Amino acid sequence: MDTIKNIAIMFLSIFFESLPFLILGSFISACIETYISDEQISKLIPKNKILACIIGIFLGFFIPACDCAVIPVSRRLLKKKVPISVAISFMLASPIINPVVLLSTYYAFYRTNPEIFWYRFIFGILISFIIGIIIGIIFSNKNIIISNDECDLHLHHDKRSLKGNVISIIKHTGIDTFEILKYLMCGALIASTIQVLLPRSVLIFFNNNSILSIIALMIFAYFISLCSTSDSFVGKSLLSIFPKSAILAYLLLGPMIDIKNTIVLFGNYKKSFVISLISLIFIMIFVSMVVFI
Repeated sequence: MDTIKNIAIMFLSIFFESLPFLILGSFISACIETYISDEQISKLIPKNKILACIIGIFLGFFIPACDCAVIPVSRRLLKKKVPISVAISFMLASPIINPVVLLSTYYAFYRTNPEIFWYRFIFGILISFIIGIIIGIIFSNKNIIISNDECDLHLHHDKRSLKGNVISIIKHTGIDTFEILKYLMCGALIASTIQVLLPRSVLIFFNNNSILSIIALMIFAYFISLCSTSDSFVGKSLLSIFPKSAILAYLLLGPMIDIKNTIVLFGNYKKSFVISLISLIFIMIFVSMVVFI
């Protein structure tokens, strides 16, 4: 009974911590759909692919969203005909470089380990940029979104009136939220179950080997990561057990991809794209930590 109780408590904690950010992301997505036309977004994105990816990354700073919220925003950007490389760079970078996460990382590490703050920021940008470019090349001119024609049929509105805009935002926010909510609940249940049942001794076993430590904390981040704002403090608590490279791998991978977001991604994007994206994230973070840290 205690195990079930602990899983329920952890599930509620993950769910209610994620829900506000999911709603925020859906709201931002709705505002983009209502107020920003395809032509306006096209004018913002440079023709040069490298510059376009850089714009996508810094959109992550100016459109702050947690890892739970970026998927509906990125999906809406793709529907606005934004290049895949830009949307993916934004989706990966925003949960790491947005002001709230930067502030939490600063408070967690800056007094004792300031280099972790800077490494998380710099590697977050570089890895997002490289993966965005690679995904843009692999899936150039391909539709990666799972279409939802039913939603589109119910979202006609009069954008010329304030009332029409408000109704549009409410409808888009509601549809995007409830479309993703079922996947979030499923992912939160899996993550909470693993977090309660996984013995901490399994992780400590790897603490004497830097390579195994990186692999262990990447797996830990994928299954246990809660939110990019709280990951900083979880990572700080693990510093006494794991080397900095493993801690940084945890801080980078969790916001970019975890079990919750994998389920959400499979509900919104095509299977080949999701598998390619997850593989690239794991490879890039692992190689970066082994080579550079």
